[in-house]
Amino acid sequence: MRSVIAAAVVLLISAPLLAADLVPTPPPPPAQPSTGPSFSFTGYAWAAALDGRASTLPPLPAANLDLSFGDILKNMNVGLMGAAEMHIGRWGFLADAMLSQVTPGGSLPGPYFSSAKVRSQTLTLQTAILYRIYTDEAFDLDIGAGLRFWNLDNELKIAPGSLNLRIHHSDSANWLDPVIAARMTARLGGPWSVTLAGDIGGFDLASRLTWQALGTVNYQWDDNWVFRAGYRALYVDYRKGDFLYDTTMHGPIIAATYRF
Repeated sequence: MRSVIAAAVVLLISAPLLAADLVPTPPPPPAQPSTGPSFSFTGYAWAAALDGRASTLPPLPAANLDLSFGDILKNMNVGLMGAAEMHIGRWGFLADAMLSQVTPGGSLPGPYFSSAKVRSQTLTLQTAILYRIYTDEAFDLDIGAGLRFWNLDNELKIAPGSLNLRIHHSDSANWLDPVIAARMTARLGGPWSVTLAGDIGGFDLASRLTWQALGTVNYQWDDNWVFRAGYRALYVDYRKGDFLYDTTMHGPIIAATYRF
């Protein structure tokens, strides 16, 4: 995951009081900064290509995947992405959700069937807890752990031709991967900063391996808005029986974060 959260700071200074003999007393010490929670919400667009190998409609054989973002966009009819974070002191609590659905299709050669259409829906949900192990005026470093949930739901429809025979086949898979995570933010001066984040997991408990890497350049527009641009990659290798999903999604990402 992916945003920089700053705690709100309120400094209360009491005015000096006059003693009975009219000699001023020293002012009391300032109060400690507030440690109440802060929140942020991020909407993002990820122009992800897809590479790898998949067999998500067994018993159909595995297929090699080499799809550009343009290939995916032509057949996409759903694309929702967003993240949220709550920060309390040195602790950060993150959630990220991504839903996409593509429906490629085309005509089939020969007289027996007329056309084929595939609906492929992918949902990933991730939560993580991070602890800030180091912070100063220029640098923050967080480490933590979390869970990434996957749902793949696929459907194949083949329309009849001269045989008047329809084929309808569907399959789905769900799994949950533990991950360990880290995030670093470096302030470059003025409104500019850089964020690097990543995680690794699976460990053969669900998928064989999964990892994620994200790098963004950030521009703080004002106290509430931060705009980001960078690159993201997400890999997973999941196998169960004849079901195979060994893929990498990767591409540029842009985001806007509102924090309060």
